[in-house]
Amino acid sequence: MERREEQTEDGERIIQYKEEDSICKLLELIPLDLIHDILLRLPAKSAVRFRCVSKLWASIITRPYFITSFAFMSSSRLRLLVCIKTSDKRRLFVSLPQHEHPHTSYSDVERYQMDPPEFDTGNYEPYSQSVHGLMCCGNFMGETVVWNPSMRQHVTLPEPAEFRFKSYFLGYDPVEDKYKVFCIASSSKNDPIVFTLGPQESWRVIKNSPKHYTPRWPMGHRGVCINGHAYYEASICFEVDAITQWEVVLVSFDVRYEKFRIIRKPDDPKLCPLLLNYQGKLAWVCEDRDEKKLVSSLRFWILEDEEKQEWSLRDYLMPFQIWPRCDPIWRVFLSLDGVTQDTGEFIYSTARFEAIYVIYYDPKTNLTRRVIYEGVEYEEYEEYSGSETFEVHLYPNHSESLMSLENVPRYVSPINWNHQ
Repeated sequence: MERREEQTEDGERIIQYKEEDSICKLLELIPLDLIHDILLRLPAKSAVRFRCVSKLWASIITRPYFITSFAFMSSSRLRLLVCIKTSDKRRLFVSLPQHEHPHTSYSDVERYQMDPPEFDTGNYEPYSQSVHGLMCCGNFMGETVVWNPSMRQHVTLPEPAEFRFKSYFLGYDPVEDKYKVFCIASSSKNDPIVFTLGPQESWRVIKNSPKHYTPRWPMGHRGVCINGHAYYEASICFEVDAITQWEVVLVSFDVRYEKFRIIRKPDDPKLCPLLLNYQGKLAWVCEDRDEKKLVSSLRFWILEDEEKQEWSLRDYLMPFQIWPRCDPIWRVFLSLDGVTQDTGEFIYSTARFEAIYVIYYDPKTNLTRRVIYEGVEYEEYEEYSGSETFEVHLYPNHSESLMSLENVPRYVSPINWNHQ
């Protein structure tokens, strides 16, 4: 390869190679619109790497319009993201294709590690499902972290209040293209607060909101964001004949206008704390642990009209015993992790050292497709954890995002709740 040296006016020596110079000249011949379209079709890992090609490419990839367009393209190639926590608090992410041919194995998956947050002092649980490429995790002490696995970034949000126990939820506003984390206390005495992910932002109190609180337990995917509205289970207080009573309800939070709406839950004693996005509508899943039933069924309520608070019940036959939820073919116990947004298939899975087992079940057609993904081998995980057990969480319908968390404030002065 031919080498050429040049010296700038300030004495700096620049070394160029003929082949590299030819590539740069060739790239200059590609129309900008074509470069834009090519970059949009790349996976996030490649798009981030191609920022180093030139200043022009870096400016294209970091533009807000490109980031929004990339997220739109990514929504058509959804992934099943597996997050495995190691004993040293690192995260091993395994990104799997959500749509593969049935009854086949798939080993070509993307794996990468992320170091733990600086203030990872407790066991973090997922607060929400994947929301437009981001995830929100926290612990019962109120420590909260927002992750962007595609950018290999995370940001720790400081504790915004004097009290400890509270719940965080992540929402996305598709109109203004903004992510917001809002906090609900475990006591109805405090107003909710909200934090917009962006530079020079801080916690803000949401005034004139209905008094409600969220229980500390159970941890897990407690919130779901659908079309700019975040839904979660909560309790409200009211008085009847001078007697204070509590009622469990569904709360809808309009992410754009930061307004809350109380929705009466369906009159069903079998409701469990699992809310899902079922083809653009909220689904509240029922849990039936009757082992004497000969036929297993999947029941869930669909919120058909939020303003009228109308619910409809769906009841479908299951391809395996619902409790204990054991697959008769693989002989493994399964958990319900979500619903594919495009096909409406319910996703049941379990993770082991040798493989990750996933069943996609379409209740409308009663068809089941099974996929086995190469899992975390025992020797590989032993290197991370020194233990035969591991903690794993699955995030269905994960879309890659180029949203950067670098400029999100890490330290925000706590709000004095008593003087707002």
